[in-house]
Amino acid sequence: MKAKPKRRTSKTDVEGPNIRVAWNDTQSLTASWEIDQRHKEAIEQRFAIPVSELPFVIRLYDVTDRMIKNDGLDTYVDFDINFQAANWLLYGIESTRRYCVELGVRMVDGRYYSLKRSDQILPFAG
Repeated sequence: MKAKPKRRTSKTDVEGPNIRVAWNDTQSLTASWEIDQRHKEAIEQRFAIPVSELPFVIRLYDVTDRMIKNDGLDTYVDFDINFQAANWLLYGIESTRRYCVELGVRMVDGRYYSLKRSDQILPFAG
């Protein structure tokens, strides 16, 4: 019997918080996330700071013309968020573009640490 090939994993398959993005209307998206207690504890250990004190952001990437390469040329906007809210409305969106979001931590000195990236969302279909 032939063994089933292993499914290729993507960045969104990595264990960690769950994050999704959905169209709210033609000019805004809603990012929502879920983080269980085990992942909160892992985040606290990683940064040695309580989760409630970390500066969380949603990083909105425009992936219409270019996939994310983390080479300094990616197009993104950071939204400072209240991590306890579990969702955030993102404005300034163009309905003809493709986007994905990333939940991350941006330290005061500007260093950014990604926790989890969503799948892409296709242009608004109305």
